[in-house]
Amino acid sequence: MPSFVEKLKKEAEEKDERLKEYINAYKEKNAQTDELRVRLQRENETRLDQFKANLFARLVPILDNLKRAEDSAKASGDFESLKQGIDMVINQFVRELENNEVQVVETEGKKFDPKIHEAFLVTDTEEPEQDNLILQELEQGYLFKEKLIKAAKVKVAKLKS
Repeated sequence: MPSFVEKLKKEAEEKDERLKEYINAYKEKNAQTDELRVRLQRENETRLDQFKANLFARLVPILDNLKRAEDSAKASGDFESLKQGIDMVINQFVRELENNEVQVVETEGKKFDPKIHEAFLVTDTEEPEQDNLILQELEQGYLFKEKLIKAAKVKVAKLKS
């Protein structure tokens, strides 16, 4: 009988020892996972900072050109030179957007789509074919790789009931 108790006691101690090993292994894996999570977070923050720096590096020359247009208009007092400077800056900005896959939301002659359009004004119509048709674009909307950045603000026709 005592040998049976000793045998059970020995088995319980062995199982206790294995349980402690499993717990230690689990804690070690958890610590590794936490370290990986922290490292990935730091890397993501670094990438985001690099992206922001790159974006601002592209935007700063546009701001510089806008300031030059303002300075030129102040110096000459000429409205036409201001208009030309602003047009150049707008063109530069549009090129930068196009180069970075930003697209304008289509509105002209399109049916209203609440996923990409925002109905800013609604006008009654008696013509059924004009129901839900965009009559005017008030502000452009923009997409980046099929993702909506800004909805186009539009004037929409609604069938009078």
